[in-house]
Amino acid sequence: MREEYDRVTGALDGLLARWGYVRQGRLYRAERPNRDTLALFCHFGVETVLLSHLLSVSPMPLLHGLCAAPSSVTTVVTEERRQGIASFRIGAFGDVSHLYIRGEPPAFSARFCETFDDETERHD
Repeated sequence: MREEYDRVTGALDGLLARWGYVRQGRLYRAERPNRDTLALFCHFGVETVLLSHLLSVSPMPLLHGLCAAPSSVTTVVTEERRQGIASFRIGAFGDVSHLYIRGEPPAFSARFCETFDDETERHD
């Protein structure tokens, strides 16, 4: 699993470096700070791996404690609190307001049953 985590996060760091943010330990050097927007599309598992890397935390609490429905939107921004050092901050996680606006309920597929006695919802 470690090799796959490193492969995915290494690719993210390569992408960010092309936009001017170079990882150095747990921080990112803002070599060419900018206000560009990057859009990444991925499933929840990859999302939590990417977020854990940007926040320098284990992916396990994110994988087991958060839920992002299919087609949800997570917004991450950079903050240059100190010149030349960029931090990442999550502004919104798993937002599904675009679905509610159109009268669409979010998919349940990212979740498990709320109570174990429900035979229609996914169990462990």
